[in-house]
Amino acid sequence: MKPMYLEPAQVDPTFLEHEKEILREQLAGSGKPAKVIDQILEGKVQKMYTDICLLEQTFVKDDQKTIKELLQELIAKTGENIKIRRFSRFEISA
Repeated sequence: MKPMYLEPAQVDPTFLEHEKEILREQLAGSGKPAKVIDQILEGKVQKMYTDICLLEQTFVKDDQKTIKELLQELIAKTGENIKIRRFSRFEISA
């Protein structure tokens, strides 16, 4: 996975609008009512968050949990207020 943002609140609004426009154009030809298209669009945006936001991604060792849920479990276990403020991603190409 290649997260670009820590959480959905940090997603760049211009990037989000651009992606919504692309999705809206793809759905425009389906012949569905605007209300249904808006609901589908919202679902696709939520799915996009699971791809581009670190805290919304599934944990590699347990695909039933997200990183956010894992963090909440760690907070409950240790009693400490733990926050991820930033992250770095390193990629090694072969």
